[in-house]
Amino acid sequence: MKIEVCCNSLYSVQIAEKLGASRVELCQNLLQDGLTPSMELLREACESHSIPIHVLIRPRMGDFFYTSADLNHIEKSIIKALNFPIAGIVVGHMTNEKGVDLGLLRHWRALTPGLELSFHRAFDRVKNPFNVLEQLVEAGFNRILSSGQQATASLGINLLQELQRIARSTLEIMPGGGINEKNISEFKKAGFTSIHLSAKSRSLPAHLEPTIDLNILEKVLSLSSE
Repeated sequence: MKIEVCCNSLYSVQIAEKLGASRVELCQNLLQDGLTPSMELLREACESHSIPIHVLIRPRMGDFFYTSADLNHIEKSIIKALNFPIAGIVVGHMTNEKGVDLGLLRHWRALTPGLELSFHRAFDRVKNPFNVLEQLVEAGFNRILSSGQQATASLGINLLQELQRIARSTLEIMPGGGINEKNISEFKKAGFTSIHLSAKSRSLPAHLEPTIDLNILEKVLSLSSE
């Protein structure tokens, strides 16, 4: 099982790499559910670490109904990120009808040749996840990050399994949302090939930016390889 760690700092990237995580999703502002990282953070992460880095592209907090200005910002951020030796891009959106724009998905795929392309948890807000799954496959996306349209991936595991059954080898379903050392086993038993987590410390006050907990990630990695 591959372990993707959501990292919002060089310290988190360092811990993820040191403990043997498979890759990181680099972002900032986890208190706002993750936004596009600064190019300075991305540059420093790429220069000082060799772990595969997937860059989250999310221009603002809130919903995923993006204006033309938002979409222009997303495209510029993708193009800037391509200047660095990254392994993937993580992006997503929703139309006003709570679907996706296949043309836009294809455009993002065309912008990122040779990179893995993941659709982020905007997927958990779409009206018909099975239709969106088909469109993401058609557009050439590699992966969907999802909690199964529930507050946590554990609560949404039934939908995640059904999506996995339908997608088969055409696209990877990667559970994310509330995954930790206490519940990773259920996702491994369900046959998922990768999971996403932040391994954030439980001791920090809720109003502070989350920090990775070395012990939590170490236990998750150990359980994933059993």
